[in-house]
Amino acid sequence: MEHRACMRSPLKLPITIEFEGREIYCTTRDFGLGGISLELDNTLLIPGSETKLVFSLHQDNTRGKRHTLDAQVAYTKHDGIGLSFSQLDKVSFDTLHALLKFTKKQNLH
Repeated sequence: MEHRACMRSPLKLPITIEFEGREIYCTTRDFGLGGISLELDNTLLIPGSETKLVFSLHQDNTRGKRHTLDAQVAYTKHDGIGLSFSQLDKVSFDTLHALLKFTKKQNLH
């Protein structure tokens, strides 16, 4: 059984990982205040890699504010990766709070 420091909620959201000047497009699997897991087939990312996540909380991903979070690769598997959030300043914490509210709203439908 996997041990997590924070509870996770299911979340399906298009997201972009920025890494060493590249953009990787994928979908979230679940989310918690400590990290996020992503559905991703083949990845160049290795544990410890620093990344930036970019996403919108609108379904079409074209309207509204684009959010960013710094994250570190915690693990990689054949079908996805896990990221832990790093450098949580006030802006990052506010972004996580908005994502948590969005997750709760999404899981009610």
